[in-house]
Amino acid sequence: TVGHTGSVAVSVANGLKAGLSNLAYATILSDTLRSLFESIGLDVPRVVCLVLITVLAILPLCMLKNLHVLAPFSICGTAGVMVTAVAMAIRYFDGSYQEGGQYYDQIDAVYQPDFGTRDDSWSIGILPFVCMVYESYVMHYNSPRFYTELKDRSLPRFGIAVGSSFSLAAVLYMAIASFGFLTFGGNSSGFILNNYSPHDPLATICRLCIGLAVLTAYPIVFFGVRDSVLDVFEVPQINQTPNKLNALTFAILGILTFTAVFVTDLGLINAVGGGLVATAVCFAFPTIMLASAVRQKLNGCGDKSDQRQTVASILVTIFGMAVGISGVYTALSKAFARP
Repeated sequence: TVGHTGSVAVSVANGLKAGLSNLAYATILSDTLRSLFESIGLDVPRVVCLVLITVLAILPLCMLKNLHVLAPFSICGTAGVMVTAVAMAIRYFDGSYQEGGQYYDQIDAVYQPDFGTRDDSWSIGILPFVCMVYESYVMHYNSPRFYTELKDRSLPRFGIAVGSSFSLAAVLYMAIASFGFLTFGGNSSGFILNNYSPHDPLATICRLCIGLAVLTAYPIVFFGVRDSVLDVFEVPQINQTPNKLNALTFAILGILTFTAVFVTDLGLINAVGGGLVATAVCFAFPTIMLASAVRQKLNGCGDKSDQRQTVASILVTIFGMAVGISGVYTALSKAFARP
């Protein structure tokens, strides 16, 4: 419905979105490994942790040819996120990180709880968080692969899988975000586990769980980056040989890892990815496709129902894009304003 140029734009946006997700995962994994080393008394630089996790774990996983082998580990990863939510709830209710608590003095001042007295509920400062929410539900780039590899696939079964997955994700997102902010307030880190002491056994368990969850998600998202590159350059299926795919995997992973050395702010990565790329994928492209499809269908005929649907979609798109761009501007302004 959008022609060759439009299809290339969609592939580019999907590739960027997946790439930003991989960048965020690399940040999480390197920070997690560094904290785990600290828990056993070793001070290992973040860059060294990034290289270790990339060479020893991420690269072998990204060399996989399909997602089937990751299914059991993905389930374990999801269970690990649930364990993390429960552990964060325990630490909130037992007050271990409040002033005078067991772990309060074991964390840096920038991570200690900070609750102000102003009401900023209507501040534009909330917009980067909205962009992160946009980011949270974008898996469009892998939808065809998920559908193809679904057992006994059909559209109703696919709908059940998507609906149940998104519902579970929403519950976990709300639980972790709520308990993290209620515990640490304004000093909540973009990667909330950075707020917890490396000597907290519950936090160590959480880091192991989140590390497993993110590690198994990395190759799934990475395939989205690689597939988008293949789509943009229109590489025929017959030319996608194992050797060429492996070479492309090395190249893309090298670029992502090199970028992760310098880009370390997880909140900024998610805000920019959500505000710029996710809004295009979630709002702009579907509306453009709908308008084009309706125009082709009508061919000059006046179907008011289709026209109303198109107008409503355009209005929602304008609102979503405006919020996204404003959120990115706010996030970048805060990032550059830091000393």
